[in-house]
Amino acid sequence: MTITPQENPFQTPTAVLQDGPAVATGEPLYRLAAVGIATFFGTPVAGAWVMAQNLKRLGRHPQVRNTWIAGVGALIAIFLLGLLLPENVPATPINIAAVLGMYHYAKQQFGAAVEQHAAQGGQFASNWRAFGVSLLILAAVMAVIFGGAFVLTLLGLI
Repeated sequence: MTITPQENPFQTPTAVLQDGPAVATGEPLYRLAAVGIATFFGTPVAGAWVMAQNLKRLGRHPQVRNTWIAGVGALIAIFLLGLLLPENVPATPINIAAVLGMYHYAKQQFGAAVEQHAAQGGQFASNWRAFGVSLLILAAVMAVIFGGAFVLTLLGLI
């Protein structure tokens, strides 16, 4: 008795696999430039927000948590560098590094999917929306910083 591959339960299926759609939810993606814009105007946390939106729309929910950790970690690293470096060191190179770092992290995470989405004629979300959200996130970050400084001053710690 010979078993044909179709009857063998341990045989790998012979179906031709096809790539899934670039966008799992059908919603427009943000361009990679939106990550740079959001990071420049609203800290790496804003860049992480744009990246998280794209990852959710691509159906890559497990990567969202790591993106938020990277954004918040980059913001904390920038603040620590600002506290530790002498005052005569300019902040511009640090900010440029943050923008380029978030851009390349986004390109590594979903750059190919964005290119595939563009090649298929997919729609893109507005960079202006990324800019507006980045300003809101910047306001929230500043409120936390100034609020924390105010509380520390009231407690006499600074």
